[in-house]
Amino acid sequence: MKTKQASIFDDIVRQIPDIGLGYHLDRIFAHAKSNAPEFKKTIKDLPPLKEKKALSGIVISAGPSLFKRDIIRRILKSDYQGTIIAIDASYVACLKAGLVPDFLVTMDPNPTRMVRWFGDHNFEAHTKNDDYYTRQDLNVEFRRNSIEQNKLHIELVNQHGHLSKGIIGSSAPANVLARMKEANFDLYWWNPLMDNPAKHGSLTRKLYAMNKLPCMNTGGNVGTTAWVFANSILKLPHIALTGMDLGYYRDTPFEMTQTYYELLHHIGDAGDIRQCFKEYEFPLTKERYYTDPTYYWYRKNILELLVNGSSKTVNCTEGGTLFSEQLPCASLDGFLDGGTSHG
Repeated sequence: MKTKQASIFDDIVRQIPDIGLGYHLDRIFAHAKSNAPEFKKTIKDLPPLKEKKALSGIVISAGPSLFKRDIIRRILKSDYQGTIIAIDASYVACLKAGLVPDFLVTMDPNPTRMVRWFGDHNFEAHTKNDDYYTRQDLNVEFRRNSIEQNKLHIELVNQHGHLSKGIIGSSAPANVLARMKEANFDLYWWNPLMDNPAKHGSLTRKLYAMNKLPCMNTGGNVGTTAWVFANSILKLPHIALTGMDLGYYRDTPFEMTQTYYELLHHIGDAGDIRQCFKEYEFPLTKERYYTDPTYYWYRKNILELLVNGSSKTVNCTEGGTLFSEQLPCASLDGFLDGGTSHG
């Protein structure tokens, strides 16, 4: 028999796909329709990678280990010559450290939150009644002086955007598209895979019928999308994941987690918030981390996708909850030592 904690946690996990689709569905189709005039190139039009860029790649996600393990500086210090794939939430951090990614992946349809990663011309209005980032932002400097930092981000993105290829989902909101165009990103479009296209009444088929863009499995989040892109589109033989914690350091307060308010609402006043989290022991260090139902679902998805992946993937996050027999963990320095010679 399941414990009460396992039952509540598992019940929430089962509901996540429907909750997420219900929350985003109208936006996805509305954004795909409004973005249609910009669909000049797709991910199928990407030029082939050359020389060392074609041999290996690093996906830079934006989990807490990105900063705690000083990931970006270590990549720069190694003079790594392979492909760098950033997600929207890690892109400015890369630029501020002096690392310009080859690719930037974005797809989230949120109309006020996602543009923050590109520098937001309407930052104060978008954050006035929303503490989503202030609760969990790992960039202490940004929290302390967010308006000035936002201005810096606008300048950095405008200065460097033309140097990266933007792998942009048709679901992206208008303000993200506007910022990427303002910064002169080289844009390549695709559709998020929302369900099984073989099913009757498939939403993915409906979206594809609108625009004929190629579809990618996202696993529900942009970090997994970046891995799918590296594996299936770029066909990189060796991939390292960084900043892919899919969980929290054990000393992180529950109220600083991503879906804290939603979980409180779900369990009600009589519920115990501790029932909404699950702990893991990281195999390399034996440190303990915890995850919530959303990150647990993301974890499940990427591990399932990895089974059929053609690339040799290693998790160099150096912490978190993402590991399995199919996904070994290793130090970033070990990958960089090998990756510098073959990638």
